[in-house]
This record gives sequence, C-alpha cells and structure tokens, in this order.
Amino acid sequence: MVDSDGVRTAIAAQIEEFAQGTNAGVRSVLVKTLGNPQLTVAHRADLVLPAASLAKMILGVALFEWAERGEVDLDARVRIGSLPGTMYPSVLQALDPDSTVTVRELCGFTLVTSDNPAAEHLRAVLGQDRIDSTIKTLGLHATLFPAGFSERELGPLGRANTTTAEDVLRLVEHIDRAPHLEPIRRYLVNYLRNDRIPSRLDDDVPVRHKTGSLRGIVNDAGIVLHPATPIAMVFLTDNQSDNVRTAQEIGEVSERIVRIIADGAAF
Repeated sequence: MVDSDGVRTAIAAQIEEFAQGTNAGVRSVLVKTLGNPQLTVAHRADLVLPAASLAKMILGVALFEWAERGEVDLDARVRIGSLPGTMYPSVLQALDPDSTVTVRELCGFTLVTSDNPAAEHLRAVLGQDRIDSTIKTLGLHATLFPAGFSERELGPLGRANTTTAEDVLRLVEHIDRAPHLEPIRRYLVNYLRNDRIPSRLDDDVPVRHKTGSLRGIVNDAGIVLHPATPIAMVFLTDNQSDNVRTAQEIGEVSERIVRIIADGAAF
C-alpha cells in the first residue's frame, strides 16, 4: 500500500529545500501526479512570474485550436527568407532562404527548438485577439501574453509575458488531454533543451516539456512520462543569480521527486 501522506510530505520537503536555496531568488513550483497515487504539492503556485518561452506552448495550442475551427491554415507555406532574422541560434538557418515550410512545421520548430523567428510568424498568423481568446478559453486567468520573441522584445519587454504555475499546469494538462493536440505532444516530447527537468532522469523516461529563459529567469514545465505514473511539473523562477546553477538544481530536485513517487515512499 502506497503511503500517500508520506510521499506528499517527502515531495514537499524537496520542493521547500529547492525554494529556499542559496541561489533561490524567487521560485514557484507545482507537482501533480496524473495517475495513482493522486498527489498535488505546491510552493507559491499562484505567484505571477515571467513566462519567457513557456508562452510558446500557448502559441502552439492557439494555432491548433483555431485551425480546428477552420480559421487558420496549417498547410499554408511560408518562405524561409521572409521570416525575421535573429542574433540567436535558429534551426531555420540550415534551410535555403528560397525554400518553404508549412505553418504546421513552423509550429514544430517553435516547440522542438524554441525557434524565435518561427514563433514570431505564428504570432502574426494568429493575431493578438485569437491569442487572448485562447488564454481566456483555457481559463489561464493570471496569464498575459502581450509581447513576442523579436530581438527588441527579448530583454525587459519579454517580462511582460507573465503567468503562474497554476495556469501553466492547466495548459499542460489541456495539451495532455485534447485529441487534436497530438502534434503538440509530439513536438514537446522531442524538445531539444533538456538541461532542467529531464537532465538527471534515465534516458528511457520521456519528458514532454518546454523551457523558458531570460536573464535571471529559468523556467521549465511539462510531464514526466514515467512508467509508474505520469508526473506534471512546473518550475517558474525570477531573480536567479546563476541561471546555469538553477537549471542544475531543477534537474536535481526533479530526479528526487520522480524517485520518491516511483518508489512510493520517502527517502
């Protein structure tokens, strides 16, 4: 018999240690099992913090939601050379400027590689009204997404995109459940930036997730698809003095939490 109270207490202790660390700054954490035992453990999950590139999951969901209504053409083709440039690495630089990709494929680039020019095109396709409508429909009541991913918006302006761990969990669970979002699930399980939640997990444990980063901000959110039970995790941070160390700490606490849940008992 699984000692649910013991597991919950052990997870809470791990989260508290992470939240109060020497490099802690501001940290919000939410962990929820999506199977048995059913557990939810949180630390300041209602705190509004910058979303950074976690907001790209909203773009993906909005794109497929509006395509489902027949208002967005996922098969429309876009010339690579027409997309905005960026000073940051972009997978699109591997393609010939005269080649074309579909809007659907740009969504894949956005969620597999966190590509900023691809994300900017999706924002243009959707428009702010559709993005805001999707946020409202999903019940992301504390989430704002007014800024994009252009060079101009990746500094202080990027902090205008805000959310809470509670809202991000709601978004992640919607992606997990909605049949028409299967492509989004496929993109996220193949996400290439794995220095946080998945970093210390076994290679055969898939993680469907998305990170977000700005100066002092180290976020990650998604679902660890562990064979014992799927585990949703959301980490939002701000005022981090060492982004690399915070990423490592997210990996460390994620590994401990997964082990506690898989074992069904505290260390």
